[in-house]
Amino acid sequence: MIDKTTRWIAYLILLVLAASFASAANMTISQLINSYDYSYYNGTINVTSYNDYMIDKDSNGKNDTLIINLTTDAGSGTFTFIAEIDNGDSILVNSTLKALTASDKSADIRFPSELLSKERFNYSIRINNNNESLVFRKFNIEIKKYTNYETGTAILSTADENVNNNFLRINLTINSTAATTENITVTLAYNSSTISKTEQKTLSTGIQTMSIDFDNETVKSTHFYGNFTILSAVIGSKAFDINTNTSVYNYEDFAQTSYIKSISDGKTDSNNNNLSEFLEINFTIEVKEAATYTVSYDLYDEFDNFVTNISKSQSLNTGNQKIQTLANGTQIYKAKVNGPYLLTYAKLSIGNDTKDILFDAHTTNQSFYTDYERPPLPDLNVSIDVFFDESTNATNITVNISNDGTAPAFNVFLDIFDNTTYNNNRSDAFLDVGESIAYKFNITGSSNATLYTAIADFDNLVDESDETNNIAQNTESAAQVVSLAIDSITEILSNGTLKTFEFIIHNDGDTEVTDIYWNFDTDDNNIIQSTENITSLAAGERAFVYLKHNFSTQGTFNVKANATGLSQSGEVSAFLTSTVSIGDLIISSFDDLSLIGQDAIFEFNVLNNQEGNLSDINWTLSAGDGSIINATQTVTLSGNETIFGYVKHSYASTGTFNASLTAESGSISDSASTIVEIADQTENMLLDFELASQNSTKATFSFKINNTEQGNLTGINWTLDNGESIMAASSLINLEENETLLVFASHSYPNTGDYGATATAFTDSISDSDTISFDLEDIELRNLTIMNASGNYRLFEIVIENALPTNLTNVSWAFDTKDSNVINSTSILILQPEEAAFVYVSHNFSTTGSYNVNFLYNFHY
Repeated sequence: MIDKTTRWIAYLILLVLAASFASAANMTISQLINSYDYSYYNGTINVTSYNDYMIDKDSNGKNDTLIINLTTDAGSGTFTFIAEIDNGDSILVNSTLKALTASDKSADIRFPSELLSKERFNYSIRINNNNESLVFRKFNIEIKKYTNYETGTAILSTADENVNNNFLRINLTINSTAATTENITVTLAYNSSTISKTEQKTLSTGIQTMSIDFDNETVKSTHFYGNFTILSAVIGSKAFDINTNTSVYNYEDFAQTSYIKSISDGKTDSNNNNLSEFLEINFTIEVKEAATYTVSYDLYDEFDNFVTNISKSQSLNTGNQKIQTLANGTQIYKAKVNGPYLLTYAKLSIGNDTKDILFDAHTTNQSFYTDYERPPLPDLNVSIDVFFDESTNATNITVNISNDGTAPAFNVFLDIFDNTTYNNNRSDAFLDVGESIAYKFNITGSSNATLYTAIADFDNLVDESDETNNIAQNTESAAQVVSLAIDSITEILSNGTLKTFEFIIHNDGDTEVTDIYWNFDTDDNNIIQSTENITSLAAGERAFVYLKHNFSTQGTFNVKANATGLSQSGEVSAFLTSTVSIGDLIISSFDDLSLIGQDAIFEFNVLNNQEGNLSDINWTLSAGDGSIINATQTVTLSGNETIFGYVKHSYASTGTFNASLTAESGSISDSASTIVEIADQTENMLLDFELASQNSTKATFSFKINNTEQGNLTGINWTLDNGESIMAASSLINLEENETLLVFASHSYPNTGDYGATATAFTDSISDSDTISFDLEDIELRNLTIMNASGNYRLFEIVIENALPTNLTNVSWAFDTKDSNVINSTSILILQPEEAAFVYVSHNFSTTGSYNVNFLYNFHY
């Protein structure tokens, strides 16, 4: 099983060390959006000039109306002109419907000045035709600067106070230009969240104070201790950007009902077997009234993969109380999701009455699903028996697979192969606890010196309690094994670029090896050779070799130790490669971890290769397409500590790119590069086309349709040419990004035999197809073997097997010796499903020579 735990740890460490890789050019989101041009013109109408001015509509000596005047090139037509003003925290929108003529090609859009909150701003224009379809759009048009206009209602100052721990009151000093009744909304910000309160207030003309009260339960729900920020206020339709801090407030002072005070976590291993039975999550509750409380929460990992949900009820007295909850360790193991785990919410309630709720309530300490107790699991145990027949050079093999575990095993696959060209496989859908199954194989033209290997569950599809007993090997050869091995390469002393190495030459065979020569490749254009050979190593004996080398430069080197010796059967050799880092700061690895569409995720490791600390370590990644990505913060590494990093980059096109990474700390630096292949993913739209199953002459096909595009894919259709007719999807398919659909289609053929089929998936713009050839089997003839040979006499064996799920009747056969003689069956066979018959035929050939014999059959079903 390939363990990806290390990669996930590296990804999580990256999130801690460098939390912001979102902007490759150090731009804010607003700056990034504003860098694009969203203008639109379809040829219907174009604005040839923009003008804005203010007027005094009520003739009181002060401007009160902003007019945006647009002059167009349209000769005629009725259009809707829409203006959107960026008014700080709000967008002001107004429009006018205007019938244009050859003599009147302009339109005015008006805004009351009392809605404006700044002296200068930008606006955008949209023009729709009579059908309300967009025909023109222009963004970010700068307006003139206006200072002397009627501003309407204004907020002069703000204040805040705690009203008997019942309310957090925000007092607004307002200068109103008219007597009116308006909704007033105040928004408070804390951490990365906000709370808002809206109250209807009656304003009189002049300066007055209006109070907006946040009740104690609202304040308690924030679980915040510190200065709130009065972010904004809205009076009627006018928004005010305030951004003023309040005094320090503690949510606990306002709490009049029970609440969750804190959350902690740990693991429980009661039998000390280094596997935890539970993930323990404890809640400290500040209880205001004695009652039976329920704590409930959902547990996810940091990538939104669900693990489990927990609910625990407990009777609590007033005061500071604790509720212990236990997440079952075997449930976490079954989820196969690594931590740290996130409580996406935690709720405290009495019956159906919610007293407190926290979102993103708690993140547990780091752990992995393999840290927890296993549920009942199967255990596949493989054994092999091999018998070689010297008279026929045939090998008969029996492979037994037993389930020695505590749970059934599903979809058990067996692969068997030798050390030359033979390979075969079998499968079983279900193997119960204590059940075993035997598979038999007959291999002709084999040797008694062949090594056979049988492996169950090669692709690790079955989760087992013991993965070490899934392989068995056997050989009938009695020849002794002559072998050498390099057991290890160890760096035992280090002083700058000067390294002292130890490597071990091991005779891991069962016969003596003599006259052993070795060399050591330092990977910096230098090979160190032995000055005298090792006389001999007995079976199982080891020789320890020590050497020094002063590396010419800093960097990472793949050193290699080689050993070659002699035996009675000839020369034998061994080698081992190891990685050594030279320098104070080393990029020990740099590669593209994954490629999804045109998105690449780079992985790198940077090592402090000295005893002391290295501070202010920075890095720069060049993606190879002109994009430069810089670290958003520097880090400090302790001696021999490694930083793991992941960076995502979206390439604009396909192709081959040479990406490079540089890490530096002051005058110390190191660089590495890697090649990134961004391929067109459209060709991977249709995957895994195959004949899924056969029932008599009915064939069932399966294939996958995969969305490898960036964004959703709509209007997908598919067809299946089964060789006799064309089948198609009953409706069009929509797939989200990276979503896959599994398709099954069945067809009944008139006869068994060889056929071909083609599956195609397509949209209006892309398509992909695949073709397969297959055989609808009826009878399978296999293992035509010479069992005995003497002079011109030969005894043949062949196996006839019913491959259909129905009975085969009237099975007859004929054997053409190609010696002017055809031997026919003397009786009729009846074969049940999967039943096999062994047929033996003897013949004395008339002369010596080569004969291409044929075995034929006939049947009904």
